[in-house]
Amino acid sequence: MQPLSPVSISSTSRPFAGLDGRSAWLRAILLGACFLSLLASAPAWLNAHPFPLLPIAAWFPVLPAPWDSVYFALMLLSLAFAGWCFRPAVIFFLVAGFLAFCEDQNRGQPWFYLYWVMLLLNLLPPPVRIAACRWALSAAYIWSGLQKCQSGFFNRVPAWFVAPAEHWHLPAGAINLLRWAVACAPFVELGIGLGVWVPRFRRAAIAGAVGVHLTALLFLGPLGYNYDLVVWPWNLAMIALVYALFWRAPDVRVTQTFTQLRRSKPALFVLALFSFLPLLSFAGWWDSYFSFSLYSENQSKADIFLSQTLADSFPPQLRRYVHPLRQAYDPRFQGPFVFDFQAWGYDELRVPPILEPRNYRSIFAFLRRSCNDSPDLRMIIAPRRGPMIFYQANKRWRLEWAKP
Repeated sequence: MQPLSPVSISSTSRPFAGLDGRSAWLRAILLGACFLSLLASAPAWLNAHPFPLLPIAAWFPVLPAPWDSVYFALMLLSLAFAGWCFRPAVIFFLVAGFLAFCEDQNRGQPWFYLYWVMLLLNLLPPPVRIAACRWALSAAYIWSGLQKCQSGFFNRVPAWFVAPAEHWHLPAGAINLLRWAVACAPFVELGIGLGVWVPRFRRAAIAGAVGVHLTALLFLGPLGYNYDLVVWPWNLAMIALVYALFWRAPDVRVTQTFTQLRRSKPALFVLALFSFLPLLSFAGWWDSYFSFSLYSENQSKADIFLSQTLADSFPPQLRRYVHPLRQAYDPRFQGPFVFDFQAWGYDELRVPPILEPRNYRSIFAFLRRSCNDSPDLRMIIAPRRGPMIFYQANKRWRLEWAKP
């Protein structure tokens, strides 16, 4: 047997061998960002935590420990080996990731959804996969901008987002300028999603993407709220994806991309769902996280209220999430204390729990069992559309209050 030549050894051992540079970078970014994001949110992918799981159905099986850890390790390994055996490794990851989501829907984070869809699109033939990923990334920016184009965002988010700057000893004028810059985020994101398709605006769109994500890291990172470690690989990956897909691509236009996509019915089917399902989110029929509504103040909301007696009876690990209600309240429906279940969920999962009514009901049911159906435990859900719903023990009523 003749020894392998150095050329053959290097060609078989190098990851993404045989791919063009753009495709290789795209796959490396997706795999690396997904791997790091899963590591940063590792508790969310295990099943033995106090925060209640939200399976896709009550009958869906949930892996017990330690098999949940083994399963999670296999997901990470599939991403690590995908550089050398992309198709089988990614197919395994896509199936495993979907089943893991079915175990607990709180794993349906926007970054995971985008990575999952783009890895799926990377299984398509070479001319189509780049075009499909360009379309998906553009759609994500467009929907992120559209979700923010409403009063809730403009009235609340800019002031909250730049609040850490008040401790940076900046002049008042600079802080106001930062607020205006954040208030422009919806239009900047829309400009990114549309501008990448126009050659004369493409560099400005890429620069806008860099500015948006670096600003997010500035205010959400250690100098700001120091919240949610996943935002680091997520925001850096978005910059890298825009660069990898659109930089030095002078001939890329919507018409040319659509012509390429027409060659693949699977690509058209996946992108049609990805692009148009977010429309249903405005009626509450599609998840806000799958519609890229993060930091938009455009999701369903819920408050869980407690009496003084019930708050004092909470176990110590939950009592630290109980806070006095700092406003006047209606004793018929509310209480003097609120339970910050979002902070509890983040501390347990290392990702924010999904902001959907079904998740609120699951958390309330868990607390009800812990409190023996105490009438002092109450919840009000404000869905994205329709009247607010009041929950007490095992009863529920519609409230015709106007939403704030």
